Amino acid sequence: MKRRRVYTIIASLVIGTSLIGMIFYPFRSVVSFEKMDRQGPNIYLPLTEGEHFQMKYTHSVHLSDVIEEYKVRNERLYPVQLIYEDTGIGMPSSAGDGETFEMKDGKYYISNIKGYHDSISLSVGSVRAEHTIRYVDRSYLLKDYVGAGSVITIKPLHVSNWNLMRGETLSE
Repeated sequence: MKRRRVYTIIASLVIGTSLIGMIFYPFRSVVSFEKMDRQGPNIYLPLTEGEHFQMKYTHSVHLSDVIEEYKVRNERLYPVQLIYEDTGIGMPSSAGDGETFEMKDGKYYISNIKGYHDSISLSVGSVRAEHTIRYVDRSYLLKDYVGAGSVITIKPLHVSNWNLMRGETLSE
């Protein structure tokens, strides 16, 4: 009888420790959209290492669409390509060394972009920008989640299920 009680206690400890680990260990790969003023919950886009997402917005001067595509790897944002309609103010007219610059269907494409970002700071447009996150055939208008005019930091992280439950998730 005493041996059974010991096994029950050990099993309970193993199960309890496993549950605590599943809730609090930061193993979920996400892109986090954190408001700089820390007001409100963090916004998370769950994705797996190596997946791509896009940020689409309307350029403030040209009033045309710009699409920036990023890949997440090693908790860094790697630019994949940039798609836009007008060169000039604020937009490149050529590609850097080793990058590809081409025009297709009236749009400019820069691909094989070099470098990475640990994070990106962004002021979410309140008038025309319509900053939108696009991922797996879904679109999320950022001002609906963080508010127009908010300043946010976009960065890849590993978070726990507890953090995901406390924040707001862009998916499903």
